Amino acid sequence: MPRRCRFSRAFTLIELCVVVAILAVAAAVALPALGNILAQAQLRDAAETLADDLATARRAAIARGGHVAACPSRDGRRCTPGGRWHQGWIIVDGSIVVSAHDALPGRLATRSSQARPHITFDEAGRAPGGNDTVTLCVRHRPATAVSVVISSAGRIHAEPPDRPSAAACASSREDHR
Repeated sequence: MPRRCRFSRAFTLIELCVVVAILAVAAAVALPALGNILAQAQLRDAAETLADDLATARRAAIARGGHVAACPSRDGRRCTPGGRWHQGWIIVDGSIVVSAHDALPGRLATRSSQARPHITFDEAGRAPGGNDTVTLCVRHRPATAVSVVISSAGRIHAEPPDRPSAAACASSREDHR
């Protein structure tokens, strides 16, 4: 009975190189898309967190029967004069910090519609001083922008921003310290 030679099948070096090249191309195509998905998730989270914190400040003002403010803060302990919301923010009742939020990821930017140093809610839950809008976006991508609107009546909601606000946010060159 003749013996048949059995060779074990293995990959050649060329086949292995082709597979590695295909995987490298697939990874190069997928990585930017994953970065965009991550940035969108961070943006949604930041907008929801800001709106929730502002609502917390409003509820605290009503419950305590006094003024409670939300303001930009670099250090999480005091309001930063001329600060920007992307640097972080705090909720303060007098001199007591009720809550603090860290700076946003570097790829996110903010732009406020007014130059108010803080948003204060009174005992009735109103935010005197006119409506204010904080627009958040992924830098250089105006289509990603979302605005958190605070009415003078104290209502807080998110909505799509107008084009100039989205463009101003996306082109923001503010320092991210």
